[in-house]
Order: sequence, then C-alpha cells, then structure tokens
Amino acid sequence: MEVQLLIANLERTGPERNQAASPLLAIAPGPTRIIRSSLNVSWHGILLEQHFTLPGERTSASVDRHVISMLTGSPARFEHRNLSGRFVERLHPPGMMMITPSGPVPDIRLHTPSNFIHCALEEEFTRGVIEELGRQAVPRPMFRGGIQDKSIRRIIGMLTEELDAERPLGRLYVDSLAHALATRYLLLDCAPSARPDSRVSALPPRILNRVLEKIEANLETDLSLDSLAEESGYSRAHFLRMFREATGLTPHQYVLNLRLSRAQDYLKQKGSSIIDVAVSCGFSSQSHMTSVFRQRLETTPAEFRRNA
Repeated sequence: MEVQLLIANLERTGPERNQAASPLLAIAPGPTRIIRSSLNVSWHGILLEQHFTLPGERTSASVDRHVISMLTGSPARFEHRNLSGRFVERLHPPGMMMITPSGPVPDIRLHTPSNFIHCALEEEFTRGVIEELGRQAVPRPMFRGGIQDKSIRRIIGMLTEELDAERPLGRLYVDSLAHALATRYLLLDCAPSARPDSRVSALPPRILNRVLEKIEANLETDLSLDSLAEESGYSRAHFLRMFREATGLTPHQYVLNLRLSRAQDYLKQKGSSIIDVAVSCGFSSQSHMTSVFRQRLETTPAEFRRNA
C-alpha cells in the first residue's frame, strides 16, 4: 500500500520527473522524481542530480556519460546482472557508491524506495583529464557497486552543497571540484604507484605573475579554471598543483581572498553602494559577499563600513 501511494505521488509530480529533459533518467532502475539538477546551471563537463527512485527494473539502457551514483538516506536493496547473465543481490548502506561507465547499462532491479545522488562526467571532459594525467592508457572503468571512497564522497558532497547554495561560490570552484572528481574516478583501479607524483614544482615567478595579473584584471567576472590554466601554458591538472605550490592556496581560495580584500578597500570609500561593491568585486550577490565577510571577518559589509 505504501509503495502504491508513493507511485501515485510520483505520477502527480510528472513534470518534475522530466525536468529539463534530464539525460540521467536512463540510469534510474524504477519510477523516478528529480529532486534537484544542475542541468540548468553553467557547470562545465559535469552534471549532478538527486533522484528519489521507487522499486522497479531497468533493462536495455545506455548512457553517454560516466556516472557515479551515491546512495543517501536509507539502505537500498537491489540486484544487477553480472557478466555471466545471473542477477546478484546487494544491500548498500548510505554513502556506498556504484560506477556506471558510458555505454550500455547493466540490468538492475531495485527493491526499496531509495534516494540517489548521480554525478555524471561527460566523455569529452574525462578524455581531457586522461590526457592531462600524462599517461598513455588508463584502465577502462567497469560497472561495479560496493565502492567506498572518502575522497569521492566528500567531493560529491561539496558539489551538492554548491548546487543547493543560495550564494554559489562560482565557476572556478566547481571546475576545480569536477577536475578532482574525474581524476579520482579515472584512477580508481590504478595501483598507488601509478598515481600522479605528489612532488610538484611551483609555477615559475614570471608565469605566476601573469596569472595573478589576469585574475586582478578580471576579478569582477566568473573566472574559469580553463582560462587561468591557458594563461599559464600548463594543463589544468599541472596548473592546479603548481599554483598551490607557489601560493599555498587553490585558485579559488586565492580569488576569494582577493575579492574580500578589494571589497574592504571599496567599502572604505563612501561613494558606492554595498551591492555595487559586491558586483565590482566579482561576488555572485550581495548576500554572498555578506556571507564571506561573516565567515572571514566576523562582521557584515555594512558594519565594516561603519567602523572603517
């Protein structure tokens, strides 16, 4: 009876189920309602959706992205068809993940109403990350469940928080998380010795200065990881590591610090409104700037101006 009521609820929320023609509906093993989706925001190379899925069966499906699915809420019981054609039953606790590479999707039977976060990486995006890793071949990911990876779970959690945030941190932040997630996903089956060397040199001073000048000249815009890496002449992966080695900060942290410093300077001048200061410093909104002031300075922009 409870499942029938849930199915009725899903049918009543039909428009949500087809929200923005979600490309991840094929991944759902049963009737699904999309709770939230990043499809309509400007994320590059990555799509994140939260689904509430009812018991059901998925057959003959295919996806054009690499999907990491993480269970949230209650444990889920499901079966998937293995290479020999037999169904294998699994019970996944919350936080457990399964990966579905692009291409055909194995048959799955879901036996419990479940909440999933699906994080999909575009094929072209993952190919770019493979090239940046500087290796001739990366083992082809295979469908499997029962994955426990704290780093992937933490990154998906931060992406979910960013999607939910009233004051999003911006493209540079999402770009960095997407790159880290793709790297971790691609190297899941690699031995530790095959992973990138943690030793890295800093960006040469001349190149670092050029990147910092670009950041300062475009601070009011939604800076991207691609544009900064292109300015440095290095791949995104090398740029991220070399920038942090040179400054002690990620590009996002550096940009946020610079925006905060510039906002303090502007607030000391009485000519501009607080919302104009937020826009000119590259914050997504006045409330975003206020949130950063509270976190970093334990005050609001208005209080800072009064006390300046």
